[in-house]
Order: sequence, then structure tokens, then C-alpha cells
Amino acid sequence: MDEISQLEDIQQELKAIGEKLGNLFLNDHPNFDDVFEDMGEAGYYIEEAGYRLKATIKTLQGKGETEQE
Repeated sequence: MDEISQLEDIQQELKAIGEKLGNLFLNDHPNFDDVFEDMGEAGYYIEEAGYRLKATIKTLQGKGETEQE
């Protein structure tokens, strides 16, 4: 498996993790207010990691990210 395929697999795993986290503490969960900020931040960083992986994949494919993207 090449690097691009491995990065794409990691990107998919991060997406699945983000979805699982989103389903753990729905707004009717008794601890929702206690974990809302931290879970939101965790979701943000997981999503950002996915974007960075996408940029890395584009770079490796010779389609490097530009300032306008």
C-alpha cells in the first residue's frame, strides 16, 4: 500500500471517529452541557486533521494546495 492510500485510509478513520464522537453526547445526553465544549473542540481538530491529510494527498499527487483553496 502506498503512502496516498494509507493517508486516505487514515482520513476515513478520522471521519468515522468524528461521527462516533458526535453520536456519543447528543443534546439530550445528561452530561451534554459538561462535555459540549471539549467534544466540540475534539471534533474541530479531527476535522482539521482530515483537511490537512487531504492537502498532503493533493501535494503527493502533484496537485499542491494553493492559497485560494
